[in-house]
Amino acid sequence: MADYQDRLLEIHGTNMWNGYHTQRAIEFAKLFDLTGIIFHCNDIIDRAVKPDKYFPPNVSLLSYNNRDGDTKNYKYYLKNVIEKITNAGLEFYIEVKELYYPHELLQEFPSLRRENGAVCPTDPFWWKFLEEKLREFAERFPKLSGVIVSAGTRESMVSLAANTCNCDRCKSYDVDRWYRELISAMFRPLDAVGMKLIVRDFSYTADHQFAMVEAAKAVSDKIIMALKKVPHDYYPTFPDNPTVGNCGNLQQWIEYDTWGQYFGLGVLPCSVAEDMQGRMQRYLEKGASGIMLRTDWERLHQGSTFNSFNIFNLIAGAMLGKDTQMDLDDAYQAWLNYGLLSPLEYDSCPQVPCKPLSPCALPVLKRLMRESWKILEKTLYVRGHVFNRNAQMFDRYFLTYFIMTVQHTRDHWDPHASDLVKPTEENIQVMIQEKDRAVELAYGLRDWLKPEELGVNAEIERYLHFVIDCCGVYVEIFRQQIITAAYLRRAEEEHDPQALEAAASTLPAYSDLAHRLADTICSKGYSNNVEYVMDPERVLRFQKDCEQTVGHLRQVAGEER
Repeated sequence: MADYQDRLLEIHGTNMWNGYHTQRAIEFAKLFDLTGIIFHCNDIIDRAVKPDKYFPPNVSLLSYNNRDGDTKNYKYYLKNVIEKITNAGLEFYIEVKELYYPHELLQEFPSLRRENGAVCPTDPFWWKFLEEKLREFAERFPKLSGVIVSAGTRESMVSLAANTCNCDRCKSYDVDRWYRELISAMFRPLDAVGMKLIVRDFSYTADHQFAMVEAAKAVSDKIIMALKKVPHDYYPTFPDNPTVGNCGNLQQWIEYDTWGQYFGLGVLPCSVAEDMQGRMQRYLEKGASGIMLRTDWERLHQGSTFNSFNIFNLIAGAMLGKDTQMDLDDAYQAWLNYGLLSPLEYDSCPQVPCKPLSPCALPVLKRLMRESWKILEKTLYVRGHVFNRNAQMFDRYFLTYFIMTVQHTRDHWDPHASDLVKPTEENIQVMIQEKDRAVELAYGLRDWLKPEELGVNAEIERYLHFVIDCCGVYVEIFRQQIITAAYLRRAEEEHDPQALEAAASTLPAYSDLAHRLADTICSKGYSNNVEYVMDPERVLRFQKDCEQTVGHLRQVAGEER
């Protein structure tokens, strides 16, 4: 019997609308004994149903002809895909954020928009609308196993968590009541036809996390909680999610990212299997019964684990879901048996997976995946804090400390953690040493990674040479950015002229770094995601922004004198 009963492959990007990719995911799920597939699209329900109660056929056709045609298209595609998935013996789930609505709704019900232009999240209309569209979706797609929802997050179209409506009702509305009403409106139509509702704890604070659990518990103990492997988002350096094991009688599914939103987006190879194994073992002991393995990201096109060395993480996750105590060497071997894939090609371009012929390939590629995590941990994080913009280097100074200590702060779950990145001289030297080690490891790849000796095809050789050539300069840029950011931060906070000049002295280096990076990646015919992760223009924008910040601080200092 498998350790985790429910083992799901999640498609989060536009690949779900690509029949080739969907068929590839089905075949993978069957090969590695997964139990289902998730289509994660915020408005997937609104794409496939109008609903008819609010947009009768003649109104829809005559007033909103374009949307009328679009919903038909999505309806037929989803019906076809669901049949393929369920005929393969797999479950099918959708994942959404609510509240979402079609823009045409505001034309039919203009009273939902208040005088200040905000859409009111506490209007009772929403619960009727939400329940009706879930009822119609479940009726239209009866083979659906369930719906996964992020309820009322900042990424929803309407949310009490990000509310700007100033009506009297909103001013006094209890947020816990609001969550209960939203969850109830979704649970009722699904439960009536035997479908599951899974509620995510996607949140920015610890209080919000537990509020979602309490709201779900208050509605029904049939609801399942979906909890990310760490609080807030997929950061491998963060502590375990404290919500796991604290959901009462609710079942718990754990979400993992296998592609790398915060560890290279598959452009650079990286194993997080070792991290997954430890967390899966601990969460199993805390009663978790399911895993969700994300394979891509909604904001990027033409990329996923399926055109990346990081498909290893998906393979390992699937195998660990069955046996958390397995020897990970078996997963590495299964990866090579499946074959290697290059992110330098578009994901929609079919690749024949390359199965290395050399006996030295297994130990060398295993070392590459593990060593790459050591490099990226010290590059994309600063003493465990997030120091990247979805694997991108920064393009402006403000984001450096904002991301580390505000937007992606550890402090909610690791009190006072941000003290470790305060710009004291002691901290700055520790942060530089961390980056120096990453630079050393990155340039050290050339000493032992010999693509020609691995028995791989020309495409994979090309990719491995790309990794060797670009990894060092990529790491150097992050090293330079933390030095600049730390000294600028100190100059701002302490009005320290020496720190300001130390920051200024780092700026000329960015021109050469951007030039070297451009030589490595530009005009090479690589996929769009390579430039997304390694765009040299971002380096130059960061340089210019910091020059302006230095100039402003010098002007302020002169005025103070």
